[in-house]
Amino acid sequence: MSNDVETPVLLNLSGHVLTVTINRPAARNALRVADKRRIADILDEAAAGDARCVVLTGAGDQAFCAGSDLKEMSKMDTAGFLAMERVEAQMYDAIMRNPLPVIAAVHGWALGTGCVLAAASDLVVADPGANFGQPEILNGAPTPIHGALLPRIVGLNRARWLVLTGRTITAATALDWGLVSEVSPPGAALDVAQTLAASLVEDVHPGSMALQKQIVDGWVRHSFGAAVDGSMFIAATAYGSGWPQSAAARMRGRRLRRTGEAG
Repeated sequence: MSNDVETPVLLNLSGHVLTVTINRPAARNALRVADKRRIADILDEAAAGDARCVVLTGAGDQAFCAGSDLKEMSKMDTAGFLAMERVEAQMYDAIMRNPLPVIAAVHGWALGTGCVLAAASDLVVADPGANFGQPEILNGAPTPIHGALLPRIVGLNRARWLVLTGRTITAATALDWGLVSEVSPPGAALDVAQTLAASLVEDVHPGSMALQKQIVDGWVRHSFGAAVDGSMFIAATAYGSGWPQSAAARMRGRRLRRTGEAG
């Protein structure tokens, strides 16, 4: 993977794991409108290629993503800000509605847009030194769009604390609150995320993953009753592939691999 500073988003496909790296370390990986659009396009196109899992991370050692680019935003009027928000919403939806699992590998700062990127991701592996926060209120504007995920993930009072104070929380607190799935050993967030991604590629049928992601997205977007009813029909379509019917044989194969027993 190149470290070309002129390329704001880098791609590396290893096996079936696509690593997407925000590559603006001098700006703490702050995202401009064009960068957000590029990430959305990459994610939308990923499932059409060889990728079966995506890992999202940031270049350098300071930040996963420190938010939106404040220099660019300083020149925006109301219409320009709304246009940026629409592109940003497309980026988050490209994660949530993607048939591929998206794992965020977070180190350093995950602020504003960076924190919501983590919240929108399916799984989050964080370095113990990572910090998460929504500092928009300190810059004169509220946390918008997919920040609405935060009460569902961390609870209303904790979401209030994040968006009303603008203060940050550590990776350990984020794990306790449910924003983070796993805290890695120091410096190993990307390695742990890529290993997890490879295991998902190995163990989970892509059709089953796509259906499960669709169901999870329904949990977020629909009422409880609608989510339950819709998930039944989505899950039932998996049986048209024949894959669930062979689950017992696959489980036996995994057990034999783990124990080293003969088949």
